[in-house]
Amino acid sequence: MKSIEFSEGEINALVQLIDLAVKAGGLNVAQAGAALAQKLTGEPNVETNPIFAAPQELESVVEDDAE
Repeated sequence: MKSIEFSEGEINALVQLIDLAVKAGGLNVAQAGAALAQKLTGEPNVETNPIFAAPQELESVVEDDAE
């Protein structure tokens, strides 16, 4: 394994490039981009399998036809 040292400015530039790549590539590259950005910034682990909230039941609305 090789180690590379980056300045804060270089890290910010790389994260911006990753952001642009994710925007251009969409969901196809989002997970890889998030993992690389996390390694560069040292932020806590990125959740790769988010749990979404269950959809709420919608109220039934009865419209009055009599006017």
